[in-house]
Amino acid sequence: MSSGQDRPLTTFGDMLRQLRRGAQLTQRDVAAKVGIDFTYLSKLENDRDAPPGEETIRKLASVLHADTEQLLAAAGKMPPELKRRATEDPRFAMLLRRLPDLPSDKLNDVYRQAGVPAEPDGE
Repeated sequence: MSSGQDRPLTTFGDMLRQLRRGAQLTQRDVAAKVGIDFTYLSKLENDRDAPPGEETIRKLASVLHADTEQLLAAAGKMPPELKRRATEDPRFAMLLRRLPDLPSDKLNDVYRQAGVPAEPDGE
């Protein structure tokens, strides 16, 4: 019953494609600068492959003049500090486990408290 509506509004691939086009670069241009094959970049842009590792994402962000943290977040990459903190602080780990179940208004409060910028559509 997957109709494509299960996809996030902007996937890592969508974001990557938008950034590349905004920079007026071809897939071959970006791939050469990052050191990956252009066919792999095509797969990434079309969400046909899992996002690459953090080092490649950082290179992509640099080449595309993009916000590295936003691109890493879109790829679902978590910083090692998060795991370390969760390991050392059980309350922090419990907070992380409960975040997905928070109602949107409460989650937006957490975002504001943490200084996370609002989505472009105002949410």
